[in-house]
Amino acid sequence: MGRGLRGRVALAAGWTVLALATAVLVACGGGGGGNDNNTEGFRSVAFGSAGYVAVGTNGILSVAANGGKFQRVESGVDATLNGVAFADGRYVAVGDSGAILTSTDAFAWTIEAVPTTVSLQDVIFVDGRYLAVGYVGTILTSADTRLWTPVDSGTTTALRSIAAGEGRLVAVGDSGLILTSSDGETWSPVGSPTGNALVRVRYGASRFVAVGFVGTVAVSDDGLAWSARRENFQNYAALLDLVFARDQFVIVGFAGTIVTTPNGDVLTQQISRTSRQLSGVAFGADSYVAVGGDLIVDRSADGITWNVE
Repeated sequence: MGRGLRGRVALAAGWTVLALATAVLVACGGGGGGNDNNTEGFRSVAFGSAGYVAVGTNGILSVAANGGKFQRVESGVDATLNGVAFADGRYVAVGDSGAILTSTDAFAWTIEAVPTTVSLQDVIFVDGRYLAVGYVGTILTSADTRLWTPVDSGTTTALRSIAAGEGRLVAVGDSGLILTSSDGETWSPVGSPTGNALVRVRYGASRFVAVGFVGTVAVSDDGLAWSARRENFQNYAALLDLVFARDQFVIVGFAGTIVTTPNGDVLTQQISRTSRQLSGVAFGADSYVAVGGDLIVDRSADGITWNVE
């Protein structure tokens, strides 16, 4: 986990249903991306109006504008940043020690006052508000990124990701936990087909797809009924992030794993040209960008052919 915030005022096809024990994975670290905390690396990446923004260990924040290479910018924090998103005209990054940073141009960042110090893992924007999730079942909401309000999730299990689709919110986390909500205020657990930690969930191709430890891939058409299986890519490598763009999901994970699938049913492994852990992936400016350990950046125009910077 990162050292904390500098200058911050703390406010307080076939599918099989599986029942698997959560695997013990070394080097998962505190963040949703799962980089080794002893190694400098990116945890997450997003594309927005100023280009790509990648965040990571010890407050790392880098910007790649106009298709160029990533350049480091000052984040103002030492905490590891685990997730970043762009929506409603601004970038929002979340991380350890309750860190939430915002920027409209990707270069000047504001450290927001947040009513928690737990590790935050992921953030999205839906229906006019931002939602962030994190450890100890934390869910925060904000309409403007300035005032954040905690929501009772009904659990103390770590939440690692959140997604929206079909008028429903889905949050996933450790021990295969899956929560759903229709309004972002009242959350309920649903039956999970796995005991493995689910690290990221996204919506595309009219369904939710979640990925996690031990090669776990879970899918649901409505967010309520789920099926899951383990995929043996790179010896059941943990799958850490995914993005849906150009009619396919691109999934990344440990040992340079890159997988593509139109809907989560049939998965195809691609050649990533790296053995480094890939922790985040995004799409924008007609290309996919995957980031990870040792600040690696892997780019592709189609999700199939990749080139390391």
